[in-house]
Amino acid sequence: MNHRQTVQLEPFAEVTGDTAYRFGYRTIVTGDCLSAIEVPTSIVEQAVLTRASLATRVVPDGTVISHILMSHVRGYIPNIPTDVASIETLVQRAISAENLRMEEATVADLSTLLRKLEDSVRLVTDTISQMTSDEGRTSV
Repeated sequence: MNHRQTVQLEPFAEVTGDTAYRFGYRTIVTGDCLSAIEVPTSIVEQAVLTRASLATRVVPDGTVISHILMSHVRGYIPNIPTDVASIETLVQRAISAENLRMEEATVADLSTLLRKLEDSVRLVTDTISQMTSDEGRTSV
């Protein structure tokens, strides 16, 4: 008589130091590794990042939200970090002495930034005026 025992497996992926990722299967009950392969970090990251893109949006209160989009992954991935910062924080970082030095920024670069910020302020001001005007018409 054949007495087979069913072993339940789960896939795993883990980082092994800074040089490789380990992928494989282990038993659910004991956690023993049944099979594994190590792949150099550079290969895994290149494969993942070549199919990823960064999306950034600004919400009406001035918060800038950036997140990674993975075209080859369906659904929401909660473990991919999302960066959230205010516009003021991003501008502060951009014009910090250290950043200006590293970027070798010129007065012309900062003048361009200022023009773009002034254009943005004008757009927001115009939108506020339009919304205020619309509210006045609808509340009458």
